[in-house]
Amino acid sequence: MIPPSAPSVNRSRRQPSLAFLVFTLTFSHAMAVGSVLVLPAIAPVVAAEYGIDASLVGYHISVVSIGLIASLAMCVGLSRRLGAARTAQIGQCLVACGMLCAIIPSPGFLLPGSLVIGLGFGLLAPPASALMMRFAPPGRRNLVFSIQQTSVPLGGVIAALAAPAITVNFGWRWAFLQAVFMLGLAIILLQVGRPSWDDDVEPEHPAFARDPLEGLRANWRDRNLRLLSLAGMSFCWAQFCVATFAVVACVAVLDMTLVHAGLVLTAVQVASTLGRMLAGWIADRTGSAGRLLLWMSWTMLALSIGFIWLSPGWPLPLVYTLFALLGIASGAWAGVLMAEVGKGAPPGRVAAVVGGMLLYVNIGKLVGPAVFSLSYALTHSYSIAFALLAVPSLIAVGCLRAQQKAQQQAQPRAA
Repeated sequence: MIPPSAPSVNRSRRQPSLAFLVFTLTFSHAMAVGSVLVLPAIAPVVAAEYGIDASLVGYHISVVSIGLIASLAMCVGLSRRLGAARTAQIGQCLVACGMLCAIIPSPGFLLPGSLVIGLGFGLLAPPASALMMRFAPPGRRNLVFSIQQTSVPLGGVIAALAAPAITVNFGWRWAFLQAVFMLGLAIILLQVGRPSWDDDVEPEHPAFARDPLEGLRANWRDRNLRLLSLAGMSFCWAQFCVATFAVVACVAVLDMTLVHAGLVLTAVQVASTLGRMLAGWIADRTGSAGRLLLWMSWTMLALSIGFIWLSPGWPLPLVYTLFALLGIASGAWAGVLMAEVGKGAPPGRVAAVVGGMLLYVNIGKLVGPAVFSLSYALTHSYSIAFALLAVPSLIAVGCLRAQQKAQQQAQPRAA
């Protein structure tokens, strides 16, 4: 007869390190984000082949967001039923299927491909958050979340560097196929750690939500979660507008080549990557994530207004600098905000609570690029469209100021 302690000893011997977990989750998410941003990085070429306006790329991100929101709303229990790593693998497979759909030689397959990509993408963040809350030490949680969330700008860097170069040399469909190959590597990495990471599976737990809007309502009922979720929605609105339209704007307004415009997008994503790690470190050191997020929103507001003067006369160093600063201001929030939300979640509810917050966040991703495309259609000015990112910036400022005020009022009561 095997002693009761034997399985746990065995499990601890086989369990991958925290560093491997963070690397795998970061790599996995970066490959998915890179897949989402391949089309925005090469939009002028794809649009030219199909005879459509490149500004319509905003609707690609919006359709991705529809699929993402559907996954977040419906699949709230999937990671508890199948395991977090298995759920992430399913998400990666769906993203790969969407990429393959999009390269079918007809523009009619672009948006269905975007929808499937979104369905898969929505299965990635909640299980990753549950794994990090489970395995990351509390004193390093903001940093761990922020490192993992560098996956978003890292994926953007990969798309910005690889997709234009592959497109120029081999054709744009090969850029999509390269992304599918990288997704396959992510699935293999997840499989290495899955036996340990999925040892808390609950086979009887419902995989799908009976009420798809429960996550939205649950976060709305909690004032702190409501304000943080709306702030995240606003940041995401601005972040994905910058990532989606930087290349198109640089080609159309500044007359850059596709490769040089891709370097501007690279500057945005590298700055956002470094900003996320720095933000996580500052939040852990100061213990004031809310104040840090508020300063980001003020900076985003000032920079957005500055883009009203975007013109071909801008010197290249100024273009790179301002786009990079906007990348930091609009993109460094995610790890800090997700850790702040996950910190207050009840045991076993981290994925559900973070998923509820991500529903709001991805409404921003759905609305933002579509509003940007509409703004350009009405004004024929990318300068005005970028300046209108002041709207989500103001929403973020208002929400975070209210959240800070509520926390300050709650401290004397608790004392």
